[in-house]
Parts: sequence; structure tokens; C-alpha cells
Amino acid sequence: MSPTLAITGSNLCGDAAFSAALDLDGEITVSSVPPGQRGDLARLCQELCASRGVRPAALQRLVVDVGPGSYTGLRVAVTFARFLQQFGPLEVEGVCSLAVLARHACLDHDVPGHLDVVRTLLDARRGRLHTAVHEVSAACVREREPANAAAVDEVLSRCGDAERLVAPAAFARTLREQRGLECLEVGGMDASALLAQGLPRFAASVTDLEPRYLMASYAED
Repeated sequence: MSPTLAITGSNLCGDAAFSAALDLDGEITVSSVPPGQRGDLARLCQELCASRGVRPAALQRLVVDVGPGSYTGLRVAVTFARFLQQFGPLEVEGVCSLAVLARHACLDHDVPGHLDVVRTLLDARRGRLHTAVHEVSAACVREREPANAAAVDEVLSRCGDAERLVAPAAFARTLREQRGLECLEVGGMDASALLAQGLPRFAASVTDLEPRYLMASYAED
């Protein structure tokens, strides 16, 4: 199996500014920047590859989280992915951070035949939420409502009774305290989550690999 590298800078759950995961023959090794530190994504990846005896030039597949999430983290991760694309036949795939969050939240319910309908919620600032709805099963994560940003009341009015509400732990507590909304609190998410089975990843060229920022044009749509 060709080595696959996954990188994330969205930092949805506040665990690490950057995280990288290397999948080599089905064995995944993860490295993350210590909490509270900015870190260096390039060095993180270099040291991770060296720890497994993998030359960066040997990488043939890269998975990157395109957000929404941290403005700086997303820009750095996407720019790093674009840089690597210039130096060899590297297959790059993007994945929405809300799809990753939904999948990560359902790992304990990963049994054949079980289906979760998950609405992810993320603070988009200025009185708005990022949200998306995914159907999550043991084999597949399927988008039911695409990622979008809207006013808090509008998003909450869309929440269906059958939907499982999911948010990063700190924001879930805020929603409970301020809105009386019960959400599953999610934490401990690193770059290995980008390699989970069935995520809706998409092929991304240099020209169409764009991050979804919390407070940029994506949030205005």
C-alpha cells in the first residue's frame, strides 16, 4: 500500500493547532502539536514520515481537512497541500471538517445496519452557526444537508427530532447553558479521523483546493 498522509489545521475541538497522520500498510501513526502551541506543520510531517522511514517523495496520497475551522490553520494546511502537489504525482483529497466531526462522533455506534442522522454545529461568529447534516453508518457518511452558515435561530428551527446534535465539547456546553440545547460533546479529534472509512472525500487540484473559513465568503453564503 502506498503511504497516505492526512493533515488538519481546522482545530475544531481545540485539541491541537495542527495534526498529521501517516497510514502505512494499514498502520496509522499520529503526531500533533502540543496543546497551546502554534507548531510547524511542515516539520511535524517531516518528523512523522522520518519516524516510519518514509521519504516525503514517496507519498502518493494526501488527505486534507478544508474546514470550516481555524482561519490560520486552514490556510497553512491548504497551502502546504498545494505546495506538495507541485513536486510530484501526489493524489490530493479534501474533506469537509463537519463530515469528519459527524463520523468521529459516531465511532461508538459503528455497527452493521445502524444509521445515525447527525447535525453538526459549529460557532460561525456574529450570531451564526455552521451546520451540516450527514447520514452516518458503519460503511458510509452521506451528506443530507450541505455545509452552510446561517443565523442561530434559523439553524435551530431546522433541527429535526430524529437528528443527533453534535458539537465540539466547549461549544456544546455553551449551547446547553445559553440555549438549553443538548448536544453530544466531541473532543480528541486528530488527523487520523480524516482516514476513517466512508468519508465523502473529493479529488482536489491546486486550483480548486480552497479552505472554508469561519468568517470569510463561505460564511456569507
